[in-house]
Amino acid sequence: MGLRSKRGPMFWLDKLALEVVEREARLNRGIEVYTVESGIGASGFPHIGSVGDSLRAYGVKLALEDLGHWSRLVAFSDDRDGLRKVPAGVPSDYERYLGMPVTDIPDPWGCHGSYGEHMSSMLMDALDKLGVDYEFYSGTQVYRSGLLDQYIDKILRERHKVERIVREEVGTSRPEGWIPYWPVCENCGRIYTTRVVEVHPEEGKVVYVCDQEFKGVKGCGYRGEVSYRRGSGKLPWKWGEFAARWAALGVVFEPHGKDIADSFRVNQRIAREVLGFEPPLTIRYEMFLDATGEKISKSKGNVITPQDWLRYAPPESLRLLMFKRYRGTRAISLERAPEYVEDLERHLRLYWNLDRIPSERDRITVKRLVEYAYLLREVPQPPKYTFRSLINIVELLHWREMKEEELLSAVVEFVSEYYEIESGSLLTDQTFREWFKRALNYVRDIKSRFIEERPELSPEVLAAIEKFLAEIDEGMDAEEIQSRAFEVCRSSGVKPKEFFSAVYTLLVGAKSGPRLGPLMKRLGVERAKSLIRKSISNYS
Repeated sequence: MGLRSKRGPMFWLDKLALEVVEREARLNRGIEVYTVESGIGASGFPHIGSVGDSLRAYGVKLALEDLGHWSRLVAFSDDRDGLRKVPAGVPSDYERYLGMPVTDIPDPWGCHGSYGEHMSSMLMDALDKLGVDYEFYSGTQVYRSGLLDQYIDKILRERHKVERIVREEVGTSRPEGWIPYWPVCENCGRIYTTRVVEVHPEEGKVVYVCDQEFKGVKGCGYRGEVSYRRGSGKLPWKWGEFAARWAALGVVFEPHGKDIADSFRVNQRIAREVLGFEPPLTIRYEMFLDATGEKISKSKGNVITPQDWLRYAPPESLRLLMFKRYRGTRAISLERAPEYVEDLERHLRLYWNLDRIPSERDRITVKRLVEYAYLLREVPQPPKYTFRSLINIVELLHWREMKEEELLSAVVEFVSEYYEIESGSLLTDQTFREWFKRALNYVRDIKSRFIEERPELSPEVLAAIEKFLAEIDEGMDAEEIQSRAFEVCRSSGVKPKEFFSAVYTLLVGAKSGPRLGPLMKRLGVERAKSLIRKSISNYS
């Protein structure tokens, strides 16, 4: 159940939803379905930041529904925008399409109707995999459907007021009297090289010339007349497009990134002062950075796509990251995938032990964060095994030579013995199978590239390990090996924690792992000894 009162601490999504409801009550505009919007860029490969916008918007939709209100999420694709840059990963000869609407550009990979459709489909695929329920709107189809016609008409009729707002808020390099509409040139197909010279609102038409320069591409010089009603042109972002969308769709909430804060602020005034529509409630979130601290950028090619994330970590881990907070920049990298899953595991343990959290605010934060990470559906018990243990076990085995099902069986054997879980239940556990697959992907694609730092081990610990290896053999069972390890610790005067940490470091590259006796028996004692001695050679 959601939080129904302003009394006491509230999770940020619940608080935002309550603010939306109370604001709509004050405005009294009779909205029955609360529309939440998220913009989808279609000019390049979608990345974590792109999906973050949609996930946060979806969180507000869920919170509104949890308060008992109908709500929908509109995923609006800006596929009427022109191509501004050729992103890394797209053929360089696509520079010939600069300035053209992305839905008028062919798909480089030939699997969709256009470049824009291809890029939009990738984000929709990610949203589907993340469990987001949304209604897709194509900007191209919206303009051609006439949904925005009355608002385009209003903006063009009151363009001087729009210009004044733009100049007061952010300034502009556009010449005085610039007309805020971009027709698509009927001759060369570009949108950013056109300039409207006359407006005939009674007929719903504009006269334009294609004489501007964009990214070194010069307009073709064509002069034409087109209708802006159900037309192929578009409004500029900063000169009213957002405002027109909000009014046409009845949007009550939309988050926005720091990079479009100016456009958002201008459109808020245009919506209110020109279109007579109170703009949606909003939050401004920060950008994501890559591992080097650089802003994630489609054109730079340092994009981490949602599909990349889901290859190495479950969807709940990404939802948890996005719902934690929206303020502050965050550096992310796929190399840290196990950390993100560990954070999910930690929050699940906290969720099922809320009574151990002393602060009411912290209890509410953990409870609602986990519930939203699971989309306000049933929250599972934390698994007994850990994601990192699956990675460690996979890495220990002959994963390069073994078939996937054979490897799965070996991992099941390890996990069932170490965590005392019935092997049959693991094999039928969908979460376990998915986590195993992601662990295998991580080892194959990422962990195998790591150059492990050599840990510092004392001569006393190394001597104890050598003694232990000399005293165990294939004829011993798992318990005998385990007991011999403790006996060596006692006789050598080495603390067991220090000893076992060193052995795991040498054997699996981590400070902990499955119980040592069963682990070495499953690997084969001689093979395990060989692996440890090979690692010890780094210390000679």
